[in-house]
Amino acid sequence: MNRASDSERAGAAIVNIALAGTAAIVAAGVLGALSEDLAQSVVVLVSAGAAAVGIVGFVWSYLRAVGRSRVDEISVSQLYIVVGTVAPPPVKRRLQWSLWLQIAVAIVVMVVGFSRTDPEEFNWAACIIVAPLFGMGVNGVWVASHGTFGARILTPSPRRRRRGESVTQQGTPVAPRAQRSRHPLAEGRPPRSERSNRSSPGESRTSASDMEQNGPHG
Repeated sequence: MNRASDSERAGAAIVNIALAGTAAIVAAGVLGALSEDLAQSVVVLVSAGAAAVGIVGFVWSYLRAVGRSRVDEISVSQLYIVVGTVAPPPVKRRLQWSLWLQIAVAIVVMVVGFSRTDPEEFNWAACIIVAPLFGMGVNGVWVASHGTFGARILTPSPRRRRRGESVTQQGTPVAPRAQRSRHPLAEGRPPRSERSNRSSPGESRTSASDMEQNGPHG
């Protein structure tokens, strides 16, 4: 019971971090859209910090998911976008909407920055485009730690064919022609003993003429 409650508290803490980070990104985006000076200071600092946290969470969750993938069927969309039933509906809504809001704010602030910046000037507000990495990293941490997945689907690896071996339509391997049985009856030919006993018409005539010339012996 204590272990389950600790896990729930840890999962709730990750969701709260996602919400707090989203609020900071939205606030920095609004300030950067209003003032170019604030865009050079607040937007750059908040975006760099959010991206750094997101990258760390991204890498950590990926390594954790690789370990769980030995027994669980995990996809990238489940891990970073919380697709499917990997999380309870309330948690899924908060994590997904936090990520979508970060992406929307980043795009709007970047466009506003381009609209008020000369072509030869640097658009400091565009730095916020890396901020949604925070949401993806936090989502990955929650899903990799507390997500529920289905059992891994194992498919048997196909048997390697030997050289010269073919496969029938039913998938049954067929031995090479050199290895197949070459029984004379199977090929419609008489056995070698019968063929050796048979003589050609020329040989029969030669034997009869020799008997007439030499006559019977004994």
